[in-house]
Amino acid sequence: MNNEMTLGELAAELRRGSRVILQVRHAERPKMDPTDPTFGDALPLTAEGERTARLFGEALKEFAGDVQFYASPLRRTRMTAALIAEGMGLAGVEIPTDGRLGNDSFYYRDALEVLHVFTPPENFFPECFKYMQTGSLRGFNELAPSSDALERWLFDRFKRKLFIVATHDLYVAAFLSSRGAYNDRSRDTWPRFLDAAATIVAPDGSRTHALVRSGLSNGIVGVQTENMV
Repeated sequence: MNNEMTLGELAAELRRGSRVILQVRHAERPKMDPTDPTFGDALPLTAEGERTARLFGEALKEFAGDVQFYASPLRRTRMTAALIAEGMGLAGVEIPTDGRLGNDSFYYRDALEVLHVFTPPENFFPECFKYMQTGSLRGFNELAPSSDALERWLFDRFKRKLFIVATHDLYVAAFLSSRGAYNDRSRDTWPRFLDAAATIVAPDGSRTHALVRSGLSNGIVGVQTENMV
C-alpha cells in the first residue's frame, strides 16, 4: 500500500503545527522528445499547467507568511514554482535553483546512460520500477544513499514552516519508494502533475513521508500542443 494524503489533509497537518518539505512534481507540460539529452530542459508548461499551478498555490495560501521555495533549473519546474508562489500571493519571490534537483540529480550517475536505459520510451516505467524495487539500475546511483543525500540536502536548507521544491516525477517516486511510502508501483499510481512527496516533521520532531495527491491533474506524460515555445 502507498501512504497517500490529499492537499487538504496536508494543510491540516500544517495547521496542527507540523513543518513540511514538499517535493512537487511540476505542472502539466507538452509531450517530451524521448531522445532529448536535456530531458526537455526548454519545455514550458501548458496553459492548463499554468492554471493548475496557481490553484496549487491558492490551496496553501494561508501559509504564505512562512514558506520558502526551490526549483530544478529546468524551465517547467521554474515556471511551476513561480506560479505556485503567485497563487499564494507571492508573485516575484526569489526562487533559487539547483541542478541536483534536475539533470544532475542525486539519483543519476550518468544522465546520458539513463536516457539510453529509457529508450525506447516504453522502457520508462518498467525500468523505474526495477530501480525502486532493487535499489540499483544502470546509469543510476544506489537508491537508498541517494535518497539519504537528497533528504540531508533538503534539511540543510529547510528554514520555514513550508518548503516547496519544484522537481520531477521520477525523483518524487524514487524518494517515496526509498522511504516506504510508495510500494504499490504501477503506471496507474504514478505521481501525476502537481502530486508531491511530503516529508512531515511533527511538533515532537518525528518524521513521516507521504505521497500527496493534489487532485489537480490526471496527466502523467504530457500532452500534445502546438504552442511549444
